[in-house]
Amino acid sequence: MDIDFEWLETHIFHRKLNSEEQDAISVATTVVEFNKGDALITEGERSDALYLLNSGRATVLHHSHSQQVIVGEAVEGAQLGDMAIFDDQPYSTTIMARSTCLVYKIPKQELHALMAEHHEMAKDVMMNTIRRLAGIVRSMNSVNAYSQQYMHGRSR
Repeated sequence: MDIDFEWLETHIFHRKLNSEEQDAISVATTVVEFNKGDALITEGERSDALYLLNSGRATVLHHSHSQQVIVGEAVEGAQLGDMAIFDDQPYSTTIMARSTCLVYKIPKQELHALMAEHHEMAKDVMMNTIRRLAGIVRSMNSVNAYSQQYMHGRSR
């Protein structure tokens, strides 16, 4: 399967990639298909790659108090595994395919090499991570505020 550079430019890099950048991505990236029920990422495993969800939907699960808890959903355009790549920690969640998922997989070493050689792409990947994490924090703030209001009898 080929890499859809127009999709990458729209969903991940937010700009037009030059031919040198496209070539570098082509060399570093593998296109992987996951079937419904497959784990794209498994909580607790060492980070091995950055995953870009080209198509499909996946459930984000976290193990808590002997249970798998759904903590989110990954949809087209999701950048997965970035936290574990950048802080060199094991994956903090399991990502389970809810449908057939087409994923661009960039192994950790190749990603680091790409980022070292192509600073603009490094900035783009980091900005995508920051945008995603900012959205998560905003959502957590909203849930926390609602929970606090509920506990104090002020939710309506």
